Amino acid sequence: MARCAICGARSIQGIKTLMLKYISLKHLCKDEVRGESSRACSLPKQTKIVIVGAGAAGVAAASRLLQKGVNDFVILEANDRIGGRINTKDFGENVVDLGAEWVHGESGNVVFQLASKHNLLNSSAFLLDFSKHEVVTINGEIMPNEESTKALKLYFNIMDKMEQEELKNETGSLGDYFIKQYYKAFDEKPFMNRTRVAEYLSLIEKMQNTVDCSDTWFDVSLKRFIEYWECGGDLTLNWKGRGYKTIFDVLLQKIPNPEERLPVMEKIEFEKVVTTCNYSSGENVTVTTRDGCKYSASHVIFTGSLGVLKEKHSSMFVPPLSQKKQRAIQGLNIGTVNKIFLEFPNRWWPEDKINFDFIWSEKDKKEFLQIYGQNSEWLCDVFDFISVAYQPNLLCAWITGKNARYIETLSDTDVFDGLYLLLKKAFESHDNITKPTRMLRSKWYTNEHFRGSYSFQSMLSEQMNVTPRDLAEPIMTGNKPVILFAGEATHDHYYSTVHGGVETGFREADRLIDFER
Repeated sequence: MARCAICGARSIQGIKTLMLKYISLKHLCKDEVRGESSRACSLPKQTKIVIVGAGAAGVAAASRLLQKGVNDFVILEANDRIGGRINTKDFGENVVDLGAEWVHGESGNVVFQLASKHNLLNSSAFLLDFSKHEVVTINGEIMPNEESTKALKLYFNIMDKMEQEELKNETGSLGDYFIKQYYKAFDEKPFMNRTRVAEYLSLIEKMQNTVDCSDTWFDVSLKRFIEYWECGGDLTLNWKGRGYKTIFDVLLQKIPNPEERLPVMEKIEFEKVVTTCNYSSGENVTVTTRDGCKYSASHVIFTGSLGVLKEKHSSMFVPPLSQKKQRAIQGLNIGTVNKIFLEFPNRWWPEDKINFDFIWSEKDKKEFLQIYGQNSEWLCDVFDFISVAYQPNLLCAWITGKNARYIETLSDTDVFDGLYLLLKKAFESHDNITKPTRMLRSKWYTNEHFRGSYSFQSMLSEQMNVTPRDLAEPIMTGNKPVILFAGEATHDHYYSTVHGGVETGFREADRLIDFER
């Protein structure tokens, strides 16, 4: 009999014996780990620094500390993986990103600076070629390409012109401003029936809501919107089919030379859900995890999401956070954007089309809900199916806002059937659509370790006069930074981005390095 390629056994019985040994050994190892864990939890673990979270900010902080010769720290990660809101999964013929997907810009972008020197990025600028977008109704009507291209180009033109000098004295929401500007430009140079403009504006709002992570663009502060800095250059850089997780290989210095990898992974304890950070002693901080373990540290770098802070800060921090910090947590916002990847047995859509955008008239929506029921309303918010780079048979559906949160409560079957219904109704009259074979989707809101996707500055942020800088301000004991805050929501200008998260991880590591000098 041929040797098994995996384990080297020469017989079926040999394979069975080895499998039983492996299973026994696996259970033994788990028991040993569990035993060691319980023994380790009997006394507080002493360490110089605790980093809460192994996402972009946490890993960036750890890599900076190690590069500067600081290795007395531990990283507590609630999940069973690193990455946080970067979550690259095997799917289809390659990988997909359930969270962060593109590197947004080049100039001033630390992720681009780190990755480009190793030739890790490629352009997805074709996604912004509006002639390759097909705008359709639920009844299969395809909008004239010239009309839809002009409608979407006008959207980008208005956003590009929003400069600080022009807007610093404006009041109100992004939505109020944009609608006014869109109709003004359209009326000067009409290119379609004016009654159709509202339908395009509804689509454009959904597109913009995925950028801002808002439920509606009427929630987004116009004044604060211009505080966000866009990095110059290509805004849709992909990872050449490797996924955004590649940034961790760069941060850990596994790229370019695996032998020079920083030992960050060895510092991580997984499935450690932090329940309290007690800084009442005035000296050390005691961090307690759900499994009863305690860690005593001089400093804590907290990198959890704004969503986690909103839900848990009142019970997590002892004593309670300052009123200023609590106001920042209350006033800054985090929304939900979800993706649903569908794999098909073959590519049924035209080669020259890469995006399918949905517009709804009030009449179409009313008729759709009459037939399929109010529970199907979420389908009216699935505004886009997008082709996936390096994945010829995949489409990715996008949804944001309240219905992005709602569909997380639905079964996979309900979501799968709903999306297939949407595609069939819109495309079967002119394309030979096939049924998807598999689905993979994100659930950023119902996951207790995130409670949302990324942050934005809202009308409430403006009214309360709070900024990411307020959230980033460390808790001090005298001149000693005791609890430091990192993560995308703490960056003044790059909030909502991975490059913002990485910068804040470096920032807080540098703060501690400077303090210890």
